[in-house]
Amino acid sequence: MRKAFLLSMGLILIGGCGPNQEEVRTEAEKQQALSDSTFGPMAESMDRAREVEQLQLDRKDRIDAALE
Repeated sequence: MRKAFLLSMGLILIGGCGPNQEEVRTEAEKQQALSDSTFGPMAESMDRAREVEQLQLDRKDRIDAALE
């Protein structure tokens, strides 16, 4: 009885490990879903912060190159 139970639980776990339809999305679809959700404004703020950080890194690289 115990072996049958363990076997059935193992099969359930193995069957549940496949990719979900939610997981099979492109990165653009994930970003669009995020911006359409209630977290959209927060995600936009984070994107702007990444852009500003990249600008600062680019400026730092130019200054470092000029100093050399």
